[in-house]
Amino acid sequence: MKKATLLLFLCSALPLSGQNLENANTIAVGDLKKALQDFSELRGKIESGRLPLAKELNSLEKDALSKRQEADRNKRVRENREVDLNTMVERIRGLRENNGYLASQLGDYIRRFESNIHIGEQQIYQEKITEANMALESTTMGEIEKFTIQLKSIDAAFGRLDKVLGGHIFEGNAVTSNGSYEKGKFIIVGPVSYFSSAAGGTGIAQREINAANAVVKDIGEKFAVTIDTLASTGSGLAPVDTTLGDALKLAATEETIVEHIKNGGIVMYPILGLATFAFIVAIFKWFEIGAVTRARPQDLGIILDFLKADEREKALGHAKSVKGPVGQMLTAAVENSERENAFIEEVLYERIIATKPHLERMLPLIAVTAATAPLLGLLGTVTGMIKTFKLITVFGTGDASNLATGISEALITTKFGLIIAIPSLILHALLSRKAKSVVASMEQTAVGFVNGLSEFKKS
Repeated sequence: MKKATLLLFLCSALPLSGQNLENANTIAVGDLKKALQDFSELRGKIESGRLPLAKELNSLEKDALSKRQEADRNKRVRENREVDLNTMVERIRGLRENNGYLASQLGDYIRRFESNIHIGEQQIYQEKITEANMALESTTMGEIEKFTIQLKSIDAAFGRLDKVLGGHIFEGNAVTSNGSYEKGKFIIVGPVSYFSSAAGGTGIAQREINAANAVVKDIGEKFAVTIDTLASTGSGLAPVDTTLGDALKLAATEETIVEHIKNGGIVMYPILGLATFAFIVAIFKWFEIGAVTRARPQDLGIILDFLKADEREKALGHAKSVKGPVGQMLTAAVENSERENAFIEEVLYERIIATKPHLERMLPLIAVTAATAPLLGLLGTVTGMIKTFKLITVFGTGDASNLATGISEALITTKFGLIIAIPSLILHALLSRKAKSVVASMEQTAVGFVNGLSEFKKS
């Protein structure tokens, strides 16, 4: 700024005189020196103030770097905390899932425990099992409280296992074989359960469908005494059913033929009626057809010899001695022996035709029985299935015993229909063949008579 003032001053002084120029030069030189001195002082001040500023700048840069590093550390800490928080959330979620899984498994174990224990033992454990099931379904109860209640049931289950392995005797109620509800002692030895009652209802205790209490099966006085001794003393021998109750169940399903037929329903009566009538007819026809006398070759030869010798009366007498339709045919043949062979053939054929319906009468009834019995069995199947579907509508499919009546009716009628049809078909075939053999024998005799008569007529 001072240099610019000096230049303006010099320029304004140009038109002045030499004296003035020297004064101006002197002034200018003085001003220049002063300006240079000021500049030097200013530079000195700047130089003297640069070091503190540099120090201050360096300090500020270090402070900024420290702040930046601290910000980075805080950022990393925050990020680590966020990661830890997410990890904790995932762990909490996993622990909750594990808790839910454990609760579900405990619930399944308790349900299996409830279904596997003997029905007599439910009097001991049912309260804890019910409490555990209610805790599992509760929406207001905490998880710790639920686990506590469930673990009590688990402890009871393990305690029960120890008792059963060594034999467990406890008091309870059961339905005895005579139908009375009695108090006594249950004896649990592994999978086998016994019941001993002072009133005499001693036997094997079992679970039955739709029964709220254990049902006692009588196994005989001999075994009852050993069970009573075991219940009273805690030691002794006991009968063991190696089939775990299956033998008693199979024995309970055994039924007489009358009961079996009754289980088939009303359709069984026409099936058995047809069967009875058909078999009576078959027996009658068997003896009737078997009683038909067949002409022996000797008889035919004797008759032809008498006719050849012109001893017609003797031939007629011998023909009459042959019983049955064959004798009648031979008698007619001898009576018409003097006529033409064509006429004799017609007479013999007429006798054969008249005999055939007599031999085959009532055989169609057996054939009708063979064809109708399976149809009646099918009718019983249809009615039984209709009854089964009605029971399913009322009771559902959970209890198979409710459906046993309809299924039995459906299967038993089909069974008896086939049992009746197959023998009827075989009997009809045998009797038809037997009747045809008689007719064939008569035809053979007739042909032999006509041929023999033709030979000596030609001679």
